[in-house]
Amino acid sequence: MRNAGGVRVTIREVADRAGVSAATVSRVLNKPEMVDPDTKERVRSAMESLNFHPNAIARGLSSTHTHTIGLLVPAIQDFFFDELYFGIDKETRANGMKVLFFDAQHSRHRALEGFSFLRQHQVDGIIFTSQLVDEDYDAVIERLGIPVVLTLTESSGKFPIPSYKTDEVKAMFDSVSYLVSRGHRRIGFITGHMQEDSTGVLRTEGFKQGLAHYGIPYREAFTQRGDYRFDSGYAAMQRLLERQADNRLTAICCISDEMAIGAMHCLHDHGLRVPDDMSVMGFDDVRVARMVMPKLTTISQPFTEIGQHAVRAVLQMSQEPSLPYPTGVHYLPHHLVERASVRTVTVDAAD
Repeated sequence: MRNAGGVRVTIREVADRAGVSAATVSRVLNKPEMVDPDTKERVRSAMESLNFHPNAIARGLSSTHTHTIGLLVPAIQDFFFDELYFGIDKETRANGMKVLFFDAQHSRHRALEGFSFLRQHQVDGIIFTSQLVDEDYDAVIERLGIPVVLTLTESSGKFPIPSYKTDEVKAMFDSVSYLVSRGHRRIGFITGHMQEDSTGVLRTEGFKQGLAHYGIPYREAFTQRGDYRFDSGYAAMQRLLERQADNRLTAICCISDEMAIGAMHCLHDHGLRVPDDMSVMGFDDVRVARMVMPKLTTISQPFTEIGQHAVRAVLQMSQEPSLPYPTGVHYLPHHLVERASVRTVTVDAAD
């Protein structure tokens, strides 16, 4: 849009002047009945002060927006989903948006179907979470013609899709550092299956870097793999216990809280106490981590903030397509949450 002097004034500038989101300005232009009177007055005052005159054709195009964001998730029952969705829901509500779900049920084929399903329902953009987006997705995303934003994952395909997540290598490095600071050197590792699992690859790399930093060799015999679920954590811990006479582990580092809790249950069923007999470290800080006994020490991901950033990126890309949009991976800070599942060991016990 240009003002009377021919200078281009954007919806974003109006939003900044009014102290609201760009989506709110769009609603004042296209659906004023959805905006409360005080906010509407602030926006219109900002338009007047900036001499902003919306183009009628542009308004007609913007009104084709459905004010709906598609959310494609690997499985709704995943522990982290509630907390990620809280941030998405908070931001969409603040902008008068709705969310349409599609559950991929941990199927790559269904995930690809999900993009088409959401596009058919005319969503303004799509948030895709957790699964790696590689070249297999390129043709689908190219056909969509709407913004796609990633959370808790990233893209290795040809499209520069923005992604919001934590630095998983650094986070797992910090997890190892914490265990070493508590005297542990014989650390078991429950990770993910490496095939088509960028999370498992990155967190394993962070684990290995952490060990190397402290001069501790990585031992494949100390490692078991799972699928991030409780049962696989239990089974992985069972396999590690079968080698415990040789391994003499003092701590278990897990790449998800759910697997860590599965490992804790396995230890309990074998008459072992956490952390007295074995320390356990998680990753994610989902709500259940503070409900188990003992409460789980873990790496906390900012799920709420990640969800909010993803919604804002979709809105910026869909409502201001002429502006540069965020690309690449955007890391949000993680932090360690110290609870009760890790104890300090002596040097003799750790060696």
